[in-house]
Amino acid sequence: MSYAIIKNIKVKDDKVIVAYSDNNVSPKDYTPCELPMLTKVLKEKGKDALDIYILEAYEQGNFQRGNNKYTRALKVLRYMPEYQKYNWRGDWDEYKKNKDNDNEEEFKKLLRKALDTRLPKQKYIIVKKNVYSSGDTAYFHHRANGHFCTWQRDKNKAKKFDYEEDAEFTKTRFTNSKDWKVEKY
Repeated sequence: MSYAIIKNIKVKDDKVIVAYSDNNVSPKDYTPCELPMLTKVLKEKGKDALDIYILEAYEQGNFQRGNNKYTRALKVLRYMPEYQKYNWRGDWDEYKKNKDNDNEEEFKKLLRKALDTRLPKQKYIIVKKNVYSSGDTAYFHHRANGHFCTWQRDKNKAKKFDYEEDAEFTKTRFTNSKDWKVEKY
């Protein structure tokens, strides 16, 4: 299944301009272009409807990546308890039941709420104690690929997670992580 890798989304002169590339095309070309469907939503239904439409595209997996208000809202959405009945990644039977009951308006209100909610201020880091010959502490820096990660001695350079659950999940991706701790930053 194909999806769009989003570089950025802008509204300019009542047109929605998106720099994106399809995931299954190489080399990637992020030349900005107007997406007529998004422009149509903007003109017919307004900016709020456009925001919800784009966030829904992210939630469905049709748009991915980028660092924008939609990716931040998606992160917030996934941790909202009321989202679980709409989460197609979780309990499929529950999702189908809610989808069949046509709760679209309720879902759009939830998307708006996610767009209006800020990420938590509290951040989390992954810590590994008593490393190096001096017994120093190391801080998880980033996951280089599925097999290894890098560490920093400087706490300020550590990867900061918005949710404790994200940090705990990252730990589970490594086999030697039983001594790693998640701490508040």
